[in-house]
Amino acid sequence: MTKEILFPGLTEYLTPYHPYFYRVESRETAECYLAGLMIDGERKSVEPMSEKVKTPERVMQYFLSSAVWDEEKVAAEYRRRMLMETSDPQGFLVIDDTGFPKKGVDSACVSRQYCGASGKRDNCQIGTSMTYVGNDVAWPYIMELFVPESWDEDTEACSAKRKKTHIPESVHHRTKWQMALDFIDLARKENVPHLAILADSWYGNIPAFRQGLESREENYIMGVYSNTQIFLQEPEFQYAPVMEGKRGRKRQSIHVESTVPGAIKLSVLGAGVADEDWQRLELRLDSRGKPLVVEAVSMRIWPAYSWRKGKRHEEVWLMIERRSLSRGGYELRYFFSNMPQQLSTLDLAKVYHERYWIEQGYQQLKEELGLDHHEGRSWKGWHRHVLLTFLAYGYLTQVRLRQKKERNQAARAEWLQAKSVLASDVFF
Repeated sequence: MTKEILFPGLTEYLTPYHPYFYRVESRETAECYLAGLMIDGERKSVEPMSEKVKTPERVMQYFLSSAVWDEEKVAAEYRRRMLMETSDPQGFLVIDDTGFPKKGVDSACVSRQYCGASGKRDNCQIGTSMTYVGNDVAWPYIMELFVPESWDEDTEACSAKRKKTHIPESVHHRTKWQMALDFIDLARKENVPHLAILADSWYGNIPAFRQGLESREENYIMGVYSNTQIFLQEPEFQYAPVMEGKRGRKRQSIHVESTVPGAIKLSVLGAGVADEDWQRLELRLDSRGKPLVVEAVSMRIWPAYSWRKGKRHEEVWLMIERRSLSRGGYELRYFFSNMPQQLSTLDLAKVYHERYWIEQGYQQLKEELGLDHHEGRSWKGWHRHVLLTFLAYGYLTQVRLRQKKERNQAARAEWLQAKSVLASDVFF
């Protein structure tokens, strides 16, 4: 078959998943679908893929939407097998979400919301995800469709569109950070080795998310917004006096009038860092082989979220990065972390910049494998397409790892041969 010539070993790669596809027809269609995702082409929706892999369009549509196969067990097997190749005690779990722009309003969970793909509020679906990074390999661990509140209302209109897109009754709105904690719980249940959780500012600015990680004894490094308030020393709260003799119900909640020291914004703190205090750090080589260099400082601080309500927060690391802009001036970025106190600024920066793997991963999933090309409208079809895209990514990852191993073995054989010749020359 054509796909075997193009993708040698694809049948063997899918063999461990065969028990969960149940029928021979589903197994064959799964292989055709993966081949279609990996063949060059601008669109990876069902119609153009079916033409390239010589499989009827209706067969592939049925496989996505109605065929009986166990996607949960397929996903679990995929994670297990990928971990066999990449398991790393110094690995990372990277939380993120990505947008899928949509022109219509009939696909599952489409809503006007911020879409990273377009950089603005747009009509889109949002996939919340977690990526595993271990042994210098990154792969998508899990992704689920975010359910906006407008898709979880107790109205006839909402019930009708949920029924039309086949959203299960058990599926309800959860915030993205709650979904992220569920993903982390799954990784913990599956004994995934990792050093820390990494996330961007949207997640870092949610105290409940950070507290959820603290309660799970998870290390984290997360971005935070520049308008976030902090204390440079552990604050002492000055409480507002209770007013006597006033009419009306007495205030039940604590109200803080001021603190010692006062809270300041990160943007103010960052602007005041002296030039000589910035540390120049070389982190890694970028995709063009050039070193990624940043300037950074770090210090211990106390977040000041809701301090007027008397809320106290844990002491954490604050890391500030400074990068030169091509148009002149600097861009400052801010990060919170509960990593051990003895870590250096360079260590913190190196850990957080493991997030760059996720940018490469999304680029390959979307541009090369058609992650965002699915044109179906159903809940199940979306999740099955995403899972099959992950399987294609896993196949390509394993091919690269095997090629790398073969190159290393060949290089070692060459070195041993050269060493043997040199030893013979010296001896005689």
